[in-house]
Amino acid sequence: MNSLRARMALWVLLPLSLALSFSLWFWYQDSQANARRQQDHTLWTSANAIAGQIQWLDGQLVAPVPPIALEVLASDSQDSAYFSVSTDDGRLLAGWPDLIGRAITAPDPADSPYRDMEFQGRHLRAYTMSRDLFNAGRSVRVFITVAQTEKAFEHDAQALWWPSLIRQTGVLVLVLALMLLGLHHELKPIARLEEEVRQREPSDLAPIRLQSLPSELRPVVDTINQYAQRIRQTIESRKRFIEDAAHHLRTPMALLSAQLHYASNLPAPPELKKILAALNDSRQSITLLVNQLLSLSQVENYHVDTAPAQELDVRDVAQAVLVELAPLASSRGIDLGVGAPFDPLPRRAPRTLLRAMIFNLIDNAVRYTPAKGRVTVFIHGADGAVGAARLEVADTGPGIPPELRTQVFERFNRGNTTTQEGSGLGLAIVAEAAKACGANVVLTSGPGDKGLLAVVNFR
Repeated sequence: MNSLRARMALWVLLPLSLALSFSLWFWYQDSQANARRQQDHTLWTSANAIAGQIQWLDGQLVAPVPPIALEVLASDSQDSAYFSVSTDDGRLLAGWPDLIGRAITAPDPADSPYRDMEFQGRHLRAYTMSRDLFNAGRSVRVFITVAQTEKAFEHDAQALWWPSLIRQTGVLVLVLALMLLGLHHELKPIARLEEEVRQREPSDLAPIRLQSLPSELRPVVDTINQYAQRIRQTIESRKRFIEDAAHHLRTPMALLSAQLHYASNLPAPPELKKILAALNDSRQSITLLVNQLLSLSQVENYHVDTAPAQELDVRDVAQAVLVELAPLASSRGIDLGVGAPFDPLPRRAPRTLLRAMIFNLIDNAVRYTPAKGRVTVFIHGADGAVGAARLEVADTGPGIPPELRTQVFERFNRGNTTTQEGSGLGLAIVAEAAKACGANVVLTSGPGDKGLLAVVNFR
C-alpha cells in the first residue's frame, strides 16, 4: 500500500478500533454483571417475602405465598417464575416439586446461593435460602428456592450495552470522517506541489516555492531544488560549450570556404575537381550544422536573453525569409511562393526567435522537397475563415508518417528521410522557438494527402 493517506488512516484507525473493541468488551461484561445483579436482587426480594410468611400453625409448618412475592418476579418480558418451599427432610410445603433438589444439587463453584439450572426444558436463574424455625424446642430447617427465566435479564443486559455500542460506533465513524477531512486538508500542500511540478515545462528547472509547504516537506523540496540547480548548471555549461564551439568553428569554416572556392578555380584534373566539389558539399553541411547549433542554443537560452519581445508582423518576417531562401529554392528547381490569403498577423515576440522559427520551417521544406516540387507559405490572421491566427508551410515532398510526426521534433531526428542532407535540428529549433513565441507546431499531411503541412498556431 503506497498511499500516504491510507497508511496514516490505518495508523489511527487500527489502534482506535482496538481500543474501542476492548472498551465495548469490558462494557459488555459490565452490562451482563449489572443485569445479573438486578435479577439476583429480584430473586432475593421474592425469596425473602416468601420466607417472611412461613410460620407454625397448630404445630404444623405452613408456607402461604404472598402475592407480593410473585409480583416482584413479574416483568415486561413475560418471564416464567418458579418457587419451592421444602423442609430438610424433603417435605414440600409449597411450590414446584424437585425444584429445590435441582437447585441444591448444582452448587455454584463459589458456593453462592445463586445458581443457573435447567428445569422443565428451560434455563433458569435460581436463588436458594434457608431458615431455621423453632417450635416448643423443636427446630426445622426450611429451604426456599425462587427461580426465573432470563428474558428480562437478556433485555436488561442489551438495554445497558446497546447504547454504548451505538455511541462507540458513532465515535469511530466521527473520528474517521474528521480524520479523512483533516488528512485531505493537510495533504493539500503536497497536491499543490505535485500540480506545480506536473504543469512545468520539461526545461523549467526554477526552484520550487516553499511558502505554503509544511516544515516536514521543506527538507525534501530543498533537496529537489539543489538537485535541479546542479542539473541547470550542467545543462547551461553544455549549452555554453556548444555555443562557444560553434562560434569558434565559424572562422575556420569561412577560411575553408574561401580556400575551396579559390582551389576550384585553379587548373586541376577532373578527379581533383570532383574531390573539391565533394569537399565543398561537406563544408556546406558542416556550416549548416554550425549555424543550426548556434540557432538552437540561442532559442534554448531565450529565458536568460536580455533582448525584449517587440511588436512584429509575422507577414513581414516571413517575406524577408522567403527573399533570403529564394536563391536556394531556385538552385534546386523548387517553386517557392506565397498562397492566398497572406494576411497581416501582428504578434509580440523576439524578432530573432520568430525569424529562426520561420526560417527553419521553410528551409526544412525546401531541402526535403525534390526538384520541380512546390513549397507554399500561407498566413491566416485572427479574422480568417477559420477564426485562428496561424502560419502554414505546405510542400510536395515525401511527407512524414503519422507515427513519426512527434519524434521529428527531437534533436538529430531526421524521420524517415534517406538523404544525407540536413542535420535533424531544423524542426527542433522550430519547436523551441514556437514555444518561446507563444505558439505550437502541428504536422499533418498536405493537400490531397501529399507532402507535408506544418501549421504554427499562435495563441
